[in-house]
Amino acid sequence: MLMSIVAAAANSSATATYMKYASQLTGRDKACRFTQYFARLLAYLVTRRISLQGTKPSASALDWLSTLTKIQGTMSTTRKILRSGKFIDFFHLLVRSLHQGGGDEVERLLNTGHKLGMFVFMLADSVGILHSALGLVRLRDPQKVTRVAMRGWWLALVCQLMAGAYQLRALVIREADLNRVRRHLEKDADVMADRECVVEERAVMVKKRAAVRQVVAAALDLTIPTAGLGLLGLNEGVVALAGTITSLMGVQDILCSK
Repeated sequence: MLMSIVAAAANSSATATYMKYASQLTGRDKACRFTQYFARLLAYLVTRRISLQGTKPSASALDWLSTLTKIQGTMSTTRKILRSGKFIDFFHLLVRSLHQGGGDEVERLLNTGHKLGMFVFMLADSVGILHSALGLVRLRDPQKVTRVAMRGWWLALVCQLMAGAYQLRALVIREADLNRVRRHLEKDADVMADRECVVEERAVMVKKRAAVRQVVAAALDLTIPTAGLGLLGLNEGVVALAGTITSLMGVQDILCSK
């Protein structure tokens, strides 16, 4: 009986999905990212509750806050180690983007800006982890390296947000054009052309949803480096909540892509 239950659990679709998800570096990173920002959100809520009470916090509350802070720091360090050296990938993509011709000039420029920002972010991030976690490099001003990484990430997200908005605008215009064409075809009773128009409308709708999702994710993630650089006075709860939401979106993207 017990063996049959174990065998059924091992061969279940949930176990197969988990194994496929966990086998990917991106999947493990998204899981760590969710844990990091969710712990950060809980730590903010605990801290706020303590401050609202106006009394000396209990030992259990302080222990709970210390545990959440440790989880947040551990997950952050783990993610940095997992993506160390990834700046080489973005350097390769940046060079390809610079030499790529044709296509929309605005999209190519924003794509290049995104790759440049991610290259700077990953490079500074890798240098920082060599100093903080591994101790292989001694930096005179580690905070300066962190700020450089934040500026690179901020640039990448701004370009990603603008690219998504630009693509969304083009899709909205295309959708309006297709609607006009369909009305004209319905008057002429052109069934074949109308079917082709319907197929293209569905394709535009799928791209439109992806563009909206990109804009939302980039806008939410943008709060993190923006707050880190002190460009906006966002509190810790807003930043942690934004990171938690985009982490779940990333997990969903990976699961839906299988």
